[in-house]
Amino acid sequence: MNLMTTPVIWIFIPTLLSLVLVAVHRLRKLSVWIACVGSLLLAVAAFIFPQSLEFSLGGRLFLFDDTAQIFNRSLILTGSQLRTVAVMFSITCLWNIAAYRFPVSRWFPTVSLSITALWVSTLAVGTFLYSAVIVELIVLVSVLLLTPRGEQAGSGEMRYLVSQTVAMPFILLSGWMVTGIESAPSANTLILRGTVMILIGFSLWLAVFPLHSWMPMLAEKTHPWVFSFVFLMHQTILTFFLLKVLDQFAWLRNLPGIFTVLQWAGVISLLAGGILLSLQNQVNRALAYIVLIETGYSLLAIGLIDQGGGEAFALSILPRALAYWQWAYTLSSIQQIMPEVDGSFPSLRGLFNRLPFHSMSLILSLLILLGLPGFGLFPAKRLLWNSSAGLTYNYTPLIALGLAGMALFTLRLSHTLLTTDSETSSFTGFVNPKEYVWQIVIVCLVSLFSMLMGFFPHIFLNPLLQLMEPFIHLLPAI
Repeated sequence: MNLMTTPVIWIFIPTLLSLVLVAVHRLRKLSVWIACVGSLLLAVAAFIFPQSLEFSLGGRLFLFDDTAQIFNRSLILTGSQLRTVAVMFSITCLWNIAAYRFPVSRWFPTVSLSITALWVSTLAVGTFLYSAVIVELIVLVSVLLLTPRGEQAGSGEMRYLVSQTVAMPFILLSGWMVTGIESAPSANTLILRGTVMILIGFSLWLAVFPLHSWMPMLAEKTHPWVFSFVFLMHQTILTFFLLKVLDQFAWLRNLPGIFTVLQWAGVISLLAGGILLSLQNQVNRALAYIVLIETGYSLLAIGLIDQGGGEAFALSILPRALAYWQWAYTLSSIQQIMPEVDGSFPSLRGLFNRLPFHSMSLILSLLILLGLPGFGLFPAKRLLWNSSAGLTYNYTPLIALGLAGMALFTLRLSHTLLTTDSETSSFTGFVNPKEYVWQIVIVCLVSLFSMLMGFFPHIFLNPLLQLMEPFIHLLPAI
């Protein structure tokens, strides 16, 4: 095998590194640092690597190939895809940085690296049918992280496993339909059947409403740090995969009404997520509905790709990841400082008096995800709001209701954190908790960076537009 290929660098090397971490997984601090440094180096390399895949060093010209063969199958990782790879390994690095602080599985560094390598391979494998098998493998591996140590898999884990497994046959059956379409392009029945199969498969994968019931159950039992990492990667890369499928198959993207279906799926998921979130009294479950809302925005962006939805999706990736990170970090830190906090609203009552910076960080992360002006997600969400309103006014009241639901939850949580009720939650008998300076610095820096992205999107966010370059048929102007 030629070692000077992009799949070797960003698929096989992190896979080998994850196998090395298996041997040192008991040395938790060492394994975390190895995972952080390894994923950071891979992210930086993918970001600075020239798209031509050739560069000179010391007077010598190095030319890399974008194709590697394994089991007689091609893995193709082009220069235009390396920006996406850089984002994936950056996320892995960010989540490993604080993994040592929280009581998550000691296998987290190993599994996170292997999951990232597998996600890269889903975008690199030539035939998308094999991507479905790889996604199923990712699901099986991620269950190791989602199941708390020493406990049996609960109903949330089992429903997650079943839902994701059921999606695979639909994608595989659609591959059979593709073969029929290629041999008989005028067979409209085959086109319709293949499209339905693909849409059902992706709906199950992405947990689109109403196929999301397992997600809140899983979020309630899983550590917030693990849940946020697994489903940020799951949500982001599957959206890229959907874009790849639309870009690859002309019969699919040219089918009348396909983008309208994606628009409605996004709006309904956004609406349902906002309404269900407004009724929540458990912050651990809240992240599941936030993921549902953001999935709705992603589908809406793909549906509005001719109206700038692709740019909106690319602009949202980094601010969304940082908002997830901030929410998960703050909630995990609160539950570590005060173990009596179980995530319910009564246990959080009056928390601002004890942990003011953590409390403000929780609210700020929600405001970022809401798309408040001045934060990183505002440019992307404003673009989607304007594009959907310009296309049809039918979406506007539904999106507004979803936003109102999320805003209502934010107000309820703020009221809970600021209100002290001695009868329900006085935390008597416990030492007054203390926020350390480094904890305050971390949450303030993340909040500040989110504000900088909102005020200076041309500096921090515009480079992300390169993430859409691989999809030349969807975005011919890029």
